[in-house]
Amino acid sequence: MAGYTRQDTANNIANGNVIDADDFDAEYNAIEAGFNASTGHAHDGTSGEGAPITKVGPAQDLVVSGTSVTPKTTNTLDLGTAAAQYKNAFFDGTVDTDALTVSANATVGGNLDVTGVITATGGVTGDITGNITGNVTGTVSDVSNHDTDDISEGSTNQYFTTSRARTSVTATGSLSYNSATGVISYTQGDTDTITEGTANLYYTDARAKAAISVTDAGGDGSLTYSAGAITYTGPSAAETRAHFSGGTGVSITDGVVAIGQAVGTTSDVTFNNTVVNGNLTVNGTTTTVNTETLNLADNQIVLNSNETGTPTQNGGIEIERGTAANKTLVWNEADDKWTVGSETFVAGTFEGVLSGTLATPRTIALSGDVSGSASFDGGSNVTISATVADDSHNHVISNIDGLQTEIDTKAELAGSGSQAFSASTLNATTVDLGEWTVTQSGTDLKFAYNGINRMKLDSSGNLTVEGNITAYGSA
Repeated sequence: MAGYTRQDTANNIANGNVIDADDFDAEYNAIEAGFNASTGHAHDGTSGEGAPITKVGPAQDLVVSGTSVTPKTTNTLDLGTAAAQYKNAFFDGTVDTDALTVSANATVGGNLDVTGVITATGGVTGDITGNITGNVTGTVSDVSNHDTDDISEGSTNQYFTTSRARTSVTATGSLSYNSATGVISYTQGDTDTITEGTANLYYTDARAKAAISVTDAGGDGSLTYSAGAITYTGPSAAETRAHFSGGTGVSITDGVVAIGQAVGTTSDVTFNNTVVNGNLTVNGTTTTVNTETLNLADNQIVLNSNETGTPTQNGGIEIERGTAANKTLVWNEADDKWTVGSETFVAGTFEGVLSGTLATPRTIALSGDVSGSASFDGGSNVTISATVADDSHNHVISNIDGLQTEIDTKAELAGSGSQAFSASTLNATTVDLGEWTVTQSGTDLKFAYNGINRMKLDSSGNLTVEGNITAYGSA
């Protein structure tokens, strides 16, 4: 056995000796290693390899010799199965089989000798060169390499010859035929040489005219026939007018249609209610609408719509006031502004930037403990020049955005040691106290002395002072 070496070299395993289990264990391990050897066993008859194996299978059905592989008995073993097939087979000799079934394509590199009959149920395709001997049954799709000289003539389907063709042709009546030359001749005739039948008669004018008739089914006009002539007389004027009648606002008299007024292209036309479902284009120079109420679905009216260049014409609305002067709301192209002339606009609220004089400027003199004047420039500015009793300074307040129309009637000098002027409301952006001015700038209140800011109080309550701060008292 290849790979096996006898372990009991001292022959301890012998009759009469005391045999240890280790001797058997070592021997069995060596035998097992020999069987497990990856090199296997050749069984070629050499020492350690064993005798050749010539019979294989459960019942030694396959016999292998030096020149052949045969079954133990004939016709008992298959080579592969339909489920487990061999891939390729190569033979350098003769393959002898009782029957050969090829389920796919077959290629024969040499000659194919068939002593029996070839049956092709699916047909034979491709080129066949050489000669085919024996009988061929079925349809032969291509005999291009043969001609009628290669195929014997049958008893029924005979080959063409000129003499056979000429003898098979005959001619009667006006036709003559020469079988020797194959020429057919025709003797020209006409209807005069042919007898007229009983159904297909020859044409004559009398027959043609007699075959036509006309039926007048009534109605306007008339239809008549005589001697081959068909005459149609159209309806009279009275018959035609009888089919027309006037409708609402339309009358017909002796064929003349009238609607009560002229409707020519140059006529002046008047209608009551008119509905135009499409577009209405008026090309005249004046369009007059005499109505109490004008309803327009369009949300924007375009005036002066034919202007295409630089505008030169004013546009707007004019109100007709009968015996009184008309009033207008006009866009003035010269001024590039809307204007109502010298009229007055009345509105509950006005939004926009005002310029110019809004009212008559005037000056109001002050008297009493406060002397001086309050001047209104007619726009948005009021200047107050006032002198308070026992005060050597004049206090001028200017650039007032809005001055309360009525100063508190209780404004008075307060206290005997100090003097103050109080009012319920006084709106100003700058208060001029002489050398000192108090000005609101954005959200800041600034205090300036002789035009130089000295102190600022912002809206958060932060106080910024340019100089030092001196405090007295206790917290």
